[in-house]
Amino acid sequence: MQVQKILKSLIRRWFIVVLGLAVTAGACFFLQQNAPDNYKAQASLVLLPSTKSVGEAGNPYLGLGGMSEALDILTRKMSSEEFKETIREQSGASTFTAEADKGTSGAILLITASSPDSGQALKILDTVMNQAPVALTELQDVLNVPTTSRISTMKLLEDSKAVPEVKARTQLLLVTAAGGVAFSIMLTVLIDGLLLSRKHRKSTEPTDKPAGSKPPTPPATRQRKPSSTERFSSNRPTTDEPAHLAGETASVVPSSYRPG
Repeated sequence: MQVQKILKSLIRRWFIVVLGLAVTAGACFFLQQNAPDNYKAQASLVLLPSTKSVGEAGNPYLGLGGMSEALDILTRKMSSEEFKETIREQSGASTFTAEADKGTSGAILLITASSPDSGQALKILDTVMNQAPVALTELQDVLNVPTTSRISTMKLLEDSKAVPEVKARTQLLLVTAAGGVAFSIMLTVLIDGLLLSRKHRKSTEPTDKPAGSKPPTPPATRQRKPSSTERFSSNRPTTDEPAHLAGETASVVPSSYRPG
């Protein structure tokens, strides 16, 4: 039901959806043209077992399977702040990663350097490649490992040119596009709900009264019937008016009863 309501809202307010998608497309195009490029360069080092473990005439590549513990210790050493500070002093930046190559089971160290400048990325990579054997030597010096029992390193490959890091830009564009589409849908549904609620309130309001209508006439006031006391007091003559003016009839006295 909710999906159907959302689809109906999008169809009713399709112009808002089109406007939101247009703004999203413009934002993606702006990021594509103006986002700073980030370059990366990679190199690989392999840890070789000691001469004592493989023998003078032995093949060191046959002993790579037991070097994973030493590789883990070296990667932790290279991830320390002390090692990064050394790289920063020599190359001007320390944006790199050093981790075991997950594409192989051997003791191969994968180093990735990145920078907004391609030359800077190559410089960081070269500095890390030079300092990795130094860090391994320091670890073995602490334990006073004999020379014949020491682990060594060998360079497998190193990029001679830094390449643009397309993955980061692609992720940024995908996040921008997904956010723009989601915001357009939510805004469309919200506006549609507000407009429908306003329309519903208008339809339920009573119709206005005509302009020339008169207010209803109040009912006639019912006259109260006077009481007998009020009637008597009203018929009673006052001292300043004769009785016949007060509503009373003057009595006629016969002549026979008149004096003298």
